[in-house]
Amino acid sequence: MSLISQSLYASVWEDFTLPVTNEDSRLVLLYGGSATLVATLFKKSLSKKIQQDLKEDQPLCCRITQPGNAYLQILPNILYTFGFGLDFLLRDNEESKNLSIGMVKATLYSGLVTDTLKFVVHEKRPNGGGYKSFPSGHTTTAFAFASFVASSHPWYAGVPAYAMAAFVGFCRMHDAHHYLQDVLAGATIGISYGMAHAQKTSAENRPQSAFYVVPTDELKGVAFKYNIEF
Repeated sequence: MSLISQSLYASVWEDFTLPVTNEDSRLVLLYGGSATLVATLFKKSLSKKIQQDLKEDQPLCCRITQPGNAYLQILPNILYTFGFGLDFLLRDNEESKNLSIGMVKATLYSGLVTDTLKFVVHEKRPNGGGYKSFPSGHTTTAFAFASFVASSHPWYAGVPAYAMAAFVGFCRMHDAHHYLQDVLAGATIGISYGMAHAQKTSAENRPQSAFYVVPTDELKGVAFKYNIEF
């Protein structure tokens, strides 16, 4: 294996395992995983009860839930990626490039984990439409977007992003595509990847600085040097 291939493999592996190595994301995995486990253990008394109530009450009509089931789970990710990518191309803004790439990574890696779990768990959907219920892929990508935005931008961008992601998760349950534990697992995966990659992107966008201790010209002592790069 060449040095380039080894470097690429190491970079991909680092990005893929980032939610585990990032301290904040590990807490998300811990708490989100615990909530998912509780919902799974009480599936008959809790998850199926909620599903039955939603089926009987149908608080929202299909026209309202259609965006959450059709495009809100991925369209914001695409628009964000292309928007900041275009800004990089037009203004050569390095920060925009990092934000665009960070969103792509958060979306792709979280989606890969979710699709793998769908294949392994093979859980039947509440509506009987196939065996890809756990976790919710729509919820995963929606929360990957929301957590990346919330971690990279001011609160007034993060709040509506999380509200939209929560709406997507509710729509998936409302229309009997997923159980509660499916949505919780999807949200956990999405948040952990979005948060971890946002923090990595933020670190890449910060000015590079270094503190050096170097010998003086006369070699009779040392001098301290601080360098910052904008």
